[in-house]
Order: sequence, then C-alpha cells, then structure tokens
Amino acid sequence: MDKEQILSEIKTRVGQISLSDRTLTDYVSAHLPEGEPDDAYYTKHVEFLKSLNGNYSHDVANEVNEFKKNYKPQPAEPKKEETLPKGDDELLKRLEALEKAYQEEKRANAINSIRAEVKGKATELKVANKAIWNDVVETIQVKEETTSEDLLAEVKKTYERKLKEYTGEGASPYGGSQRSGAPTISAEDAKAKVEAFKEKQRARGKLPKKD
Repeated sequence: MDKEQILSEIKTRVGQISLSDRTLTDYVSAHLPEGEPDDAYYTKHVEFLKSLNGNYSHDVANEVNEFKKNYKPQPAEPKKEETLPKGDDELLKRLEALEKAYQEEKRANAINSIRAEVKGKATELKVANKAIWNDVVETIQVKEETTSEDLLAEVKKTYERKLKEYTGEGASPYGGSQRSGAPTISAEDAKAKVEAFKEKQRARGKLPKKD
C-alpha cells in the first residue's frame, strides 16, 4: 500500500481535526510501515494524532482567551489621541487575525476530511468508475452544515447521473462492471467529458476558475 493510500485511510479514521494536511502528510511520511499496515498500526497513529490535535486546539484556545482576559489597553491622553502609537491595537489585530486563520484552517481541514471520507466509500460501494466518483466529490460544494452523510447522498446522485451521461443507459454505477451489451467509452473520451463537466461547474461558480 503506498503512502497516499495510508494517508487517506488515516484521515478517514481520524475524522475532523485541526491539524493541516501538510502536518498529516509529514507525519505519515515519517512513520511509514515496513510492510502492509495493519489495524494495530492505524490504531496507534490515529490515537496519537487525535491526542496531538486535542492538545493543539486546547493550547491555541487558551492563549487567545488568556490574552483577551488580561488585555488592558493603555489609557490615551486626550491631547495626543490622534498621534498615539497603535502598538496594542496592532497586537490585538494580529491576534484576531491568527484566530481567524486558525478557524479557517480548521474549517478547510474539516471539509478535506469529509471529502476524503466520501472518496473512501468508493471501495465499500464497489463504484464502477472511481475517476468520475472522485471528480464529483471535488465538485460538490460543502457548506458549513454539510455532513459526510449529506455529501455522500449528493455525490451518489450526481455520480449516477454523470456515469449514465458518459457511458449510456446500460451503465452499472456499482459492482465494478457494466451489464452485457452496455456501450463502452474510451479513457480519452471519459476524461474529456469529466473536463467538460468541470467547466460547467466553474461557469456556475461552484469551482474556482483556471489561472
């Protein structure tokens, strides 16, 4: 099993955490198993990452709350109000920006975790075309309240419709095969259709435009 597969499985097992993808990738790279990973390997490293995430989130929250609790702006002199140094204000702004960035990273990691979990369902569902499945997972918008179950339901519906568009009415979306007599499609044609679908999503504002 390669590093990307191990990383994906660990993300799925860890769930929603505040650690960045880069942190997880670096950690997995430094702790790759000598052979095939087993449940003991995953249990050990997933528990460690969850503990690390809990400590990180707790420390950041404590620092922010402690600063806000103890912060006392210097009294301003009325005659020099407009020319006073803004050191304290700047420090508070930087701290608020840090907290905002932390929340944004936490949200981005939560979205990535949900997408990874739904991508991982492809094997369990015996998805016939994982490339289309994964592309659909990336194109569906994940809102603040979206759960992995919500995303899975939307991905299944869109995937089944897209697979039918690409390969015809005889396509079987699950089970890893198509029914006898179903029309086939080349890899190049499938890729072209996927790209066309992405362009439509970009035009609707659901995907970022190409540079």
